[in-house]
Amino acid sequence: MNTNWTEQNIAELFDAYDDWVENAFGYQPLIAELTCSYGKGISVLDYGCGSGKVSRRLRDDGFDYVTGVDISPTMIEKAISAGTNRLRFEQIHGPNLPFPDNSFEAVISCFLFINIPERRELVRITTEVMRVLKPGGSYYILDTHPQTTGVDYPTYRNGEHGISYQDGDNRPVYLTIPGRQQPLEIVDKQWGLSTYRNTFAAAGLSLTTERNLPFDNSQLPVHTNEFRTLQDTKPYILLRATKQ
Repeated sequence: MNTNWTEQNIAELFDAYDDWVENAFGYQPLIAELTCSYGKGISVLDYGCGSGKVSRRLRDDGFDYVTGVDISPTMIEKAISAGTNRLRFEQIHGPNLPFPDNSFEAVISCFLFINIPERRELVRITTEVMRVLKPGGSYYILDTHPQTTGVDYPTYRNGEHGISYQDGDNRPVYLTIPGRQQPLEIVDKQWGLSTYRNTFAAAGLSLTTERNLPFDNSQLPVHTNEFRTLQDTKPYILLRATKQ
């Protein structure tokens, strides 16, 4: 069974997770790609925004029109309580979005697909994203890399050691929570790259970018040899699909 993100306890613990690894090697490359493609004077939808951590990073990086949506009331409450200066947050109750057609130049989803248990739901979400994207706009997906499992990263492990996961499998994830002795265990869905490609195609989007995002010790805030064995592993993948 996949994680129920509407449960308050899960949402509270996840919000306490220190996502510096995701930020260094996932969010920052995403923001750079978005900036290079469209600049910062665009409207961005953060679909599956959680407590708004990525939305705030976009705002702090100079994006002026950022909207976040999530199904979890606790996550949205946390996002709003953290401040809404140049940000807007709304709870949604399914894949349907409360926005007109052609509303956004870009939509991002960070670690959303791996929390969707069925392929048909992926297509429903992506089709709705297609609707609210402006022509020429893009949908950016940042997820854990499906080919990198069982690796002990500084703040999490994605999958069990020595286990090979197939498309559609449930996969445990262990998150280190500051001040908590035991890791938070959640369950993600293993989606192969073919599922992402097929989902975009079914929604009428054209896949234009597929990047492996490596762990790079030179990008760490403090030089250390502690993580040298992780150099050049691929913790994340970034995909971009464009509305013609």
